[in-house]
Order: sequence, then structure tokens, then C-alpha cells
Amino acid sequence: MLTISAPVFDINGTVIAHSPDMEGLQNLTRRVSRAATLDGQAAINDFGFTDADRDLSVEWTPATLEEMENVRRMFKTYSRLVVSFSEGCFLAAPESFSAPDGQVSITLFVDKRLSE
Repeated sequence: MLTISAPVFDINGTVIAHSPDMEGLQNLTRRVSRAATLDGQAAINDFGFTDADRDLSVEWTPATLEEMENVRRMFKTYSRLVVSFSEGCFLAAPESFSAPDGQVSITLFVDKRLSE
């Protein structure tokens, strides 16, 4: 289960995806860079992991047309949305939304983790 909510009070500002495809929520990256050195080696800088580098991509079939339109409305209205699933609660910026054939697909860039 996954919820997408408005960051402020909104009477219709919560959508619950009961059976989302969770594969797009599992991707993690580190702040790593590599530069070639003159001696033929490489210098690798590792600045660690932060949730702010995550992209959350989720797909699901909404239960109703109203649910799909509500997600579209929140995507267009809010610059940040609250996304909650088994790993935690995150504040995220909506990046893309599509709903081909009634299947909702949304990508959000994590701003920060709200839960520990």
C-alpha cells in the first residue's frame, strides 16, 4: 500500500494505492563521482547516501476514475506531495504524471524523509 497526500489540508488530498508496482520505489543511489588521473588510475569521491537523491516511480490501477483525476489534480496543484509506503514517509516534488489506459504512472523526486 502507498499513499500520496497533499502537504496541507485538502478535503480530497489523499489517494491510497492498494496494489502499486513497488519496483520503482526500490532504487537507491550514492553521491559518487569518478575522475581519471594522469597515472592511468582513477580518483573516486564518495559523499554517501541521502534520500534526496531518490526518484520514486510508482504505477497502479486506480479503483475509480475519480481517484485518477484526484492524483492528476494534486500533481498540477502542489509543488510537493507527501508519499508514504513501507519504507517511510517522504516529501517529494512531482516530476511526471501519465495515465494511459487507466494505469496511473507518477514519478516524484524526494526532497526529504519525514519519518525516521
